[in-house]
Amino acid sequence: MNRLTASVCTAVVAVGASFALLAPSAVGAAPPNAVQRVLAGDLGAGRPWIRLQDDPSNSTRVPGIQEVSPFADPVRFNGSLHLAVDGGQQAQAAHYFTQPVPLSTIAAAELSYDTYVATTEHMATGVGPNLQLPMVCRGTFTTLGFLPENTTDTQGRPGVARDIWQHFRSTTATPWFTSRAVASFPAQTTHPLSDFVTACNAPGDGVIGVIANVGRFGDTSATLSTYVDNLTVNGTVYDFAVGGLATGRVSLRNTSSGGNCGHNRTCIPAGGERRSATGTVTFTDPANGPEYVAVGTRLVLSQGRSLAPRDLTVTANGRRVTLTAGPNHTLIGVVTPSPSVGLKPSGRYTTPIAISFTRGGRADRAGTNDSLTVSAELLAQGYAPLQRTGVLARTTLRG
Repeated sequence: MNRLTASVCTAVVAVGASFALLAPSAVGAAPPNAVQRVLAGDLGAGRPWIRLQDDPSNSTRVPGIQEVSPFADPVRFNGSLHLAVDGGQQAQAAHYFTQPVPLSTIAAAELSYDTYVATTEHMATGVGPNLQLPMVCRGTFTTLGFLPENTTDTQGRPGVARDIWQHFRSTTATPWFTSRAVASFPAQTTHPLSDFVTACNAPGDGVIGVIANVGRFGDTSATLSTYVDNLTVNGTVYDFAVGGLATGRVSLRNTSSGGNCGHNRTCIPAGGERRSATGTVTFTDPANGPEYVAVGTRLVLSQGRSLAPRDLTVTANGRRVTLTAGPNHTLIGVVTPSPSVGLKPSGRYTTPIAISFTRGGRADRAGTNDSLTVSAELLAQGYAPLQRTGVLARTTLRG
């Protein structure tokens, strides 16, 4: 939705809760994973996802924190599952299928998830939340567990990193442990997933669900606070999310002198010593929106023709923004607050900006009636700092 007035040019764009799925790139390629949102109301007794204490077989275990959190994941930036323990607790969320699925089918599809381990006092080091597959193997129930500390994430980081999202993907060679003795595998031993696929193929064998889990520690003083999201099992991505959506707005006011704009304050004048506009980029988070960590802003400027960094000057927070050439004849600049700030539910992140064209630049020589489009995107920490979130806003200064 765009809103233009005679004195101020603004634009508001909301980001959707999910992204379009891409079609297979070739005939015979695997179909895309379906995305299934998991909201706070889907977690609890009698619901699609149950907590530790909702399973009567766990009555002797003390539950920790198991909740859908606004903490933004690194894919859709719309929330995540928070699992945390303290003092001998255990935390988990489990989803059970309507019927067993052969382990060979599970292993043939994408099997992955995202994890974040937050630094806490007395934290258990080197471990993270594990992905579990409760299943029947040779008629015996067990739980197969993926331990992130035993592998390398898809960003090339070995084991568990702190305070940043990691993406872990299992292959047939990835080690999994079995909680109980099944087939020829002793309890609490680790083996490649392919070994379990070969052994657990008797009639009635199969995976009955998926669990995100933080186990109990021998040291009862140890703590661990983690976030999990995008559990991908059997062709489905389980996306833990909050209900609200962040929005962005770019508001610019023409501050040029001279020219032929008259009282049209959204116009870029043809004459005068400078062509300039000032205003703000604002990202607003509703009360039920996500929580973003270490935010920034990505600016994209376009004019329908090739631009060079010398053609215009952009400042943000009173400091000049470095501009680099982008695709489709655009210029791109990144604004990073110092010190680092976050954007929480009910919060607002605002950046004052100013844009100016100096007389004699290529924009002047190219023509005087071209419009300048200013786009802004919220950046936040995901798999890496200043990752694009998909929260967008834009406005156009008419020539």
